[in-house]
Amino acid sequence: MPQNYDGNSRGPMKLRDALGQSINVPAVKLFYLAGTNDSIKTAEAMGITTLSNPSRYGLTLVIGGGETKLLDMTSAYGVFANSGIRNPYSGILKVEDSSGNVLEEFEQKEKQILPKNTALTISDILSDNVARTPTFGANSVLVVSGRDVAVKTGTTNSNKDAWIVGYSPSMVVGVWAGNNDNTPMKKGGAAMAGPIWNKFISEALKTIPNEKFEEPSLSADPQTVKPILRGFWQGNENFFIDKISGKLATEFTPQETLVEKVVTNVHSILHWVDRSNITGPAPSDPSSNSQYRNWEAPVQNWWAQNRNKYTTTSSSDKPTEYDDVHTENSTLKVSVLEPNEETTYKPDEKIKVKLSSAGIFPLQKIDIFINDSYMGTFNSPFNFSFIPNDLENLMEENEFRVVSYDTAFNQSEASVIFGVK
Repeated sequence: MPQNYDGNSRGPMKLRDALGQSINVPAVKLFYLAGTNDSIKTAEAMGITTLSNPSRYGLTLVIGGGETKLLDMTSAYGVFANSGIRNPYSGILKVEDSSGNVLEEFEQKEKQILPKNTALTISDILSDNVARTPTFGANSVLVVSGRDVAVKTGTTNSNKDAWIVGYSPSMVVGVWAGNNDNTPMKKGGAAMAGPIWNKFISEALKTIPNEKFEEPSLSADPQTVKPILRGFWQGNENFFIDKISGKLATEFTPQETLVEKVVTNVHSILHWVDRSNITGPAPSDPSSNSQYRNWEAPVQNWWAQNRNKYTTTSSSDKPTEYDDVHTENSTLKVSVLEPNEETTYKPDEKIKVKLSSAGIFPLQKIDIFINDSYMGTFNSPFNFSFIPNDLENLMEENEFRVVSYDTAFNQSEASVIFGVK
């Protein structure tokens, strides 16, 4: 029966917070959904060499139930650091004889193991100090002042092993602490291995430039990715409304006024996710999964005790009418009168922008681009002028483009080519 380090349950958690705070139960559940064999294959591809017999392991593998080497583990985290690419480790770069002839030399053999965005997402989570603060505090040994570092701790039962592996975009440092006779220590991962790791990597990072992790793409299309996989624990049936009209959204409803509603129907994730087809439809009979009752009962108990703390949405809250503020007939139409294609402008001439617009709702703001360079956002009455010579990328033929929005967030785009000579 896996427990969290403090024996407490927390209700619904984001995976970001669960990973950052080293919470065990979500890790076990996620490992079950991913599958033991597939997870071990991924671990091996990343550089773990000791999990050679998958039949030996159960769900405890994800919280320390398998032996690994410190060098393997540190190298595997290098895949996260290196945007999903594995570089096998080597202790010797070159061997020369007494005359300087190269007898043997290391050759880099890169391989893409994880999708780049997957690796960047892991780094984004493990470097999120806010996510881990509830467990470790805001100023723990996991923080290296002024540097971007991602870090993960680990502790086995009775504090027999204390782990920490942390990295920057180009350096990974792993530390294990424990007793040679396998007797328990007084403290675990962050307390025992953390200070060693922090002192070492803080000095080592002084030898390389200050690097930042590349930002991952964290967006998921709500039209194609079901709510339960986007963090909506309240249920998995959704609908979209337009917040101006209060009615069901249509293809003409702009993103700015789109609001997603999820019908409250709280269950464990196994109610909504089929292990054999994670992104597909919900299973027709969730109870056929052997773990379903184990997962469902505590979720229902928690919801019974906490439902009065949350606002709920029922199927009857779904509107029956469709957005009539944003329709095919309410489309905003904007055209550019000045500058124009018929006129050739002088480099030092002041050009005052003139637009014409037609639509049900008044024009609210415009974004202006010249040769794809953003010139600014302007509100009514849209007084904007420019001198061609002031443009950094001036050419003989230039594109003037305007993106316009009315007060109901209908959007329109228009462009014109103007000449300068």
